[in-house]
Amino acid sequence: MKRIWYKIFLLILLITFFCLQIHVYSAEEDNTNSYFLKEARQLEKLSILKGDRQGNLMLHETLTRQDLVIIIIRLHGEEVSKEVETENSEALPFKDVKPSAYYYPYILRSVELGFVQGIRNDTFGVNMEVTAKEVETILLRLLGYEEEAKNWDLIDTLSETLGIRDEINLKNNRTITRGELAKMITNALQVQRKGSTLKLKDVLNIK
Repeated sequence: MKRIWYKIFLLILLITFFCLQIHVYSAEEDNTNSYFLKEARQLEKLSILKGDRQGNLMLHETLTRQDLVIIIIRLHGEEVSKEVETENSEALPFKDVKPSAYYYPYILRSVELGFVQGIRNDTFGVNMEVTAKEVETILLRLLGYEEEAKNWDLIDTLSETLGIRDEINLKNNRTITRGELAKMITNALQVQRKGSTLKLKDVLNIK
């Protein structure tokens, strides 16, 4: 009889342990999502950041390079047409970007605008995760700091000085989440564009 009670006791302990682990994980995920939820919802209303079919903005997930480009083009106030892919099927030199891919016209437009480059002359870096410094580089270009953004060693300091990094821990140029991107974008929108008295949000006509 004692052995039966001992097994029941062990089973209860195991169940309690797994429930606690699930609770901790869920709490951490909720905190990550809720911390950036306000900024993300603002961008969602502007059709800059979009979620999945269930409305989940996936704020805890990391970004790929093609996802970042789509968001940046929307931030710039454009929603490109799929017709671009057939008209300019040879316009991109990147072997890893197929003309039939849904993100092809976004990459094409972002290259035309000078927002992004490939990781090599013939490779864009599809499905590679985005680092903080890559995002900062693009936001600095949007803010008119094209020349400064060419200096890889200057980007962190300039980004911090302008306030793009405010309230985000971005040490060691790590990969960032969709929530962190939302925060960086909303920070950048409040920064005056170089050589102008207007903030980026006013330049882009974002209310």
